[in-house]
Amino acid sequence: MSRLLDFEYIRKKISIVEVASQLGLVVNGYRAHCWRKESHRNGDASPSIAFRKKQNTGRCFVCDDHTWSNLDLVMLYLSCDLRAAAEWIKARFTVPTLQKGDHVIKRQAWHPHFRASDTDSVVDALVRCGIWASLSNAERSILPALFTFSDRDSGLAEISYRGLMRFSGVGSPATISGALRHFEQMKFLKVIRTRGLGPVRRVGRYHFTFDDPDFQSMVGEALRRQRDEIALQRELQLEARRARYKSSAPVQVILSSLTEVRPRTPPQTG
Repeated sequence: MSRLLDFEYIRKKISIVEVASQLGLVVNGYRAHCWRKESHRNGDASPSIAFRKKQNTGRCFVCDDHTWSNLDLVMLYLSCDLRAAAEWIKARFTVPTLQKGDHVIKRQAWHPHFRASDTDSVVDALVRCGIWASLSNAERSILPALFTFSDRDSGLAEISYRGLMRFSGVGSPATISGALRHFEQMKFLKVIRTRGLGPVRRVGRYHFTFDDPDFQSMVGEALRRQRDEIALQRELQLEARRARYKSSAPVQVILSSLTEVRPRTPPQTG
């Protein structure tokens, strides 16, 4: 893999459903049975993996706290590193290479650490580590609405489902519920569940838990994967340069021999 592969193309253009099928997962439409059957009570008789077509991501709702890309899926399934996963995909799908002169994203020296009430910087953190892009459109709308109605000191937000629907633009209570469950699985939100009296549903109470060790570990792992990808791209870039230099070396030797200045032999006299 001496050429510089376009990882952005791999993540966005190569169907994760086709990758899952090539790996041997039992896929039915945009659902699949999880291969980690020991984590499921019934051996995952009902498919627990869901794929998102627009984001080209997938997630097992039992095993995974957040979604993964097709590269992540190969690494998880085959227990391999990023280079091996990229080689595996390249061997089965058409993957373009970056053109000469394209720049690799510069690696940033940034380390995630948040307090429980640190709502102002969490979106920046999720964007930097790549988790924000893996959220659904509805989740990316609901989260800022929750931030807006949270107390900056305590991290506590109070807002009803109807309020979340109004301010996020999400029209389905089921979608709101699914997003909140996902945020809980990611360990940065705790839903304070209380039973209301009478027919009127109580205002929901939510507590941001950005200082949760599991959440910070997840962000750190996502950032590590992103840095590994950038490091691999730089490594491949260096290999490509070495390969070009090696292939041109014989030509340089020939040219240098032709242009070498030799001392002239004086003419011989009678």
